[in-house]
Amino acid sequence: MKKKSKVLMIGASVAAASIFTVTAFASTPDTGGYEAFKEVLKSNLMSEQTIESATVNGNFAVTLNGETVLEADGSTKFKAAGDTQSVSGDFDFTLMGIERSGSMYSSDDDTAYLVDRTHGLDYRVINLDGEHAGKHHEWKEEGDFDHRPMNKAEEALLDFMVGDLKDNFSVVNHTDDSKTISVDVSKEEVPLAVRLLMDVASANDREKHPNASEVTTEWEGLKQIPFFQGLETANLEEQLPELTEEVAIEHLRLQLTVDADNRLQGVEGKLEVSGKDKAGVTHRVKMEGEGGISGINATTPEVYNPAGKSIETIDAQALEGRK
Repeated sequence: MKKKSKVLMIGASVAAASIFTVTAFASTPDTGGYEAFKEVLKSNLMSEQTIESATVNGNFAVTLNGETVLEADGSTKFKAAGDTQSVSGDFDFTLMGIERSGSMYSSDDDTAYLVDRTHGLDYRVINLDGEHAGKHHEWKEEGDFDHRPMNKAEEALLDFMVGDLKDNFSVVNHTDDSKTISVDVSKEEVPLAVRLLMDVASANDREKHPNASEVTTEWEGLKQIPFFQGLETANLEEQLPELTEEVAIEHLRLQLTVDADNRLQGVEGKLEVSGKDKAGVTHRVKMEGEGGISGINATTPEVYNPAGKSIETIDAQALEGRK
């Protein structure tokens, strides 16, 4: 369950570097799209809005050499009030032809409910990792977020990294004063700074030699549950080969939807990466997805109803071999 595919690791590094480059801009915009994007960035940097509840929807897909290996979508509702948190959500995914659907509910730190809609089974999950309990409250209290605008030095550095990409922005203004802002970058337009970051990520990845055959105790336990049975045959390590040479961004597209106050309402993105594996075979991976947030401070999660249901208990502590 915890094993990561090399190509996804590289893709994540590339995506992070690329999105950082095209979303952190500053001074001297000369197009309407660039100007709108800069205002969104500054609005979100300086926003002190506290989100106590919201609904988040999203979907994600991974395609390898033109064939889809993963499709996933879901919707999550969360609410935090004082020391109390509650979450509910529905999700569906298809991993290399294996389809699964489920729902989850949680209203305290160490117990949750998993509904396996694929097999019609219900589970009560106990002894969730206490190490992470209450993290939501902790980050709110730490006050580490700096709501100041970018300073001149940061603007100069980021403007240097983006180069001429400011000309790739466009904006559409809607009648309700919301905006859709897009940026589209082709392989030839990727800035040198991003290409260098990709080379570093690829080199670091080649120095690591994880044990691909290692199977955790947790995964061995999960394989006894019908929801996870069969997923062990979906070997992403084989389907998504390790890209070690000539790793490059082929295409990057990012689209943001913001309201009249420049608060983010939705995001769409697509990243295509190419590269060669150890055998010199070229592969092309495309990752795309979209997400949206709504019902800010007006969302109430669903509550699990155990009435009339046969519920099996899963001890998360036992699955991980913890004492």
